[in-house]
This record gives sequence, C-alpha cells and structure tokens, in this order.
Amino acid sequence: MKYWIYSNSHRLCEISVVHEGKLLLLVLLVSETARKLLEKEKTLTKTTDENGWSPLHYAAFYFRSTGVLKVLLEYDASAAYIAETEKKRTALHIAAIRGHVDVMKEIVSRSPVCCELVDNRGWNALHYAVASKSSPVFEECLENIPLLARLGTKKDDKGNTPFHLIAALVREQKEWQRVLFNDSYGYSGREIRCGLNKRQLSVNDIYEGGFGEIEVIKSSMN
Repeated sequence: MKYWIYSNSHRLCEISVVHEGKLLLLVLLVSETARKLLEKEKTLTKTTDENGWSPLHYAAFYFRSTGVLKVLLEYDASAAYIAETEKKRTALHIAAIRGHVDVMKEIVSRSPVCCELVDNRGWNALHYAVASKSSPVFEECLENIPLLARLGTKKDDKGNTPFHLIAALVREQKEWQRVLFNDSYGYSGREIRCGLNKRQLSVNDIYEGGFGEIEVIKSSMN
C-alpha cells in the first residue's frame, strides 16, 4: 500500500507502508506526517515489525518529546498494550529504560492499566527505570507518576523488587544512595514491604554483602 504525503498542498513524497517498524519510524518523525498517515489507515498503530515493535515502541525509544507519541495514542490508546515478540516489553518499558520520563507520563496518563504489564522476566516499568541507571529518572517516577510509584514493592520472577536492583547498583553508582536510604521513598519498613527474593536475600542483604547476586542483577541490566 502506498500514500502520498502532502504539506500545504504540495506533494512531498511517496510512502510505502509495510510491516516494518523501522520504515514506520521514518514516516512518523513529525506529528503532521503521522496524522496524515493515520487518517488514511488507523490500523497502522498496531502494525509491528519482525521483532514485534510497533510505531509506539519506536517513538518511545527515539524521542524524549511526546509529539508523535501523543498522535499515536490519540488514534489508538490500546497500542500501549502491545508487547514485543520475545522479551515482551511494551512501549512503556522501552521509554523507562531510555529514561524518557515525559513519554512515560504520557503513556501512563492515556493507558494507565499498562503499568501492570511485565516482560518475560517479570520486570515492570519501575524495574526498567532502575535499568536506565539514572537515579533522577527513578526519582521522577516515584514523585510524579503515582501509578508507577506503587510498583516499588512488586517482584520479578526471581523475587527482586526495583529496590533489590538498586541495592546492586549502589556501590558503583553512589548517587543511588539518596534513593535507597531516603525515608520519602519508603526506607523505613522497606525490608518488610520488599521482603526476600528467591535466594532469600533482602534489599539490605544485597547492599551489605559481596553476594554473587549483585553481579547477576547488574548483568541483567546491561
């Protein structure tokens, strides 16, 4: 299928729409172009490439601004629930690991239930915010995205909460200490709320000891 894209009545270029996420990214670089395509074919929001990435995945990966992403969600908010083929990550997970906080806010505001979705390891969006290795990104989630903040005690398939992951990062990235030991982020009583992972280690155990668990967790974030 092909479309001609117009701007101010001038024909700009011919676009071939195929099931290829990277091609879709190229034609969705500006909001105006995105609107023209979606007016003709609303199902493009659900089009995925060979890896299961939708246009929303690519917008979340490449853009810190929300222009194109807003257009995609306006036409189809359910696109936020599309998970990639293998790792089962949604656009929210991608935005989180990229540290694109404004994009995360936009996705959550339009598709709040997607916060509950996890990948093939049981990681939620807050686990991915830790994996961005940017403490300001994680703090922004806790302070300004309430639906994500409540995921702080949710465990992945190995029993690790986002704070277990943080404990593994603290020694090499000292800035995470202000998160881990901050009462505003639930330091008091965290051992009870976060509990033990499947190796029977608490957040404090991982922070205090030279456990192999630290390297296992860190390697999973690369």
